Amino acid sequence: MPTHVDERPAASVPPNGGPAGGAHPAMGRRRRWLLALDPVFEAGRRGKRARAWDVEDELIAVAFLGDVTIDLSDTRSAPAEIAIDAYAIVRDVEVLVGPRVRVELFGDVVRGDLCNDVPLVGVDACDRIVRIHGHALLGDVTVRLASSEQATN
Repeated sequence: MPTHVDERPAASVPPNGGPAGGAHPAMGRRRRWLLALDPVFEAGRRGKRARAWDVEDELIAVAFLGDVTIDLSDTRSAPAEIAIDAYAIVRDVEVLVGPRVRVELFGDVVRGDLCNDVPLVGVDACDRIVRIHGHALLGDVTVRLASSEQATN
């Protein structure tokens, strides 16, 4: 699966994505690109491959004529806060999370949908925070709980 890990410091923070006071530790943040171009290839991390990866601080998912699925429900390691930029262009980006994950979904839609099907979890009760800046152009950005069947595949 073609992915690119950008080890350079992050240059920007999504709106409402930084800690209180505006300070944001950009140094040392890791970034991974997930690109889907159907019929050439589809990208994503799910099933057995999802457990074999260390989740980066920032993920950029681009679904252009192909779907991207990111399974964060059962990984080897993941930071306490994950920022995802999701671009759904004619196809879909799907993010699967486990229980006790707080999801913050925001963004722009042009003939598509941003859909958060994850129950609200308080900041004090969550294990992880996933902030998704979705961009949908004739596609959907969907976040949902991973089923126990998917987590064991």
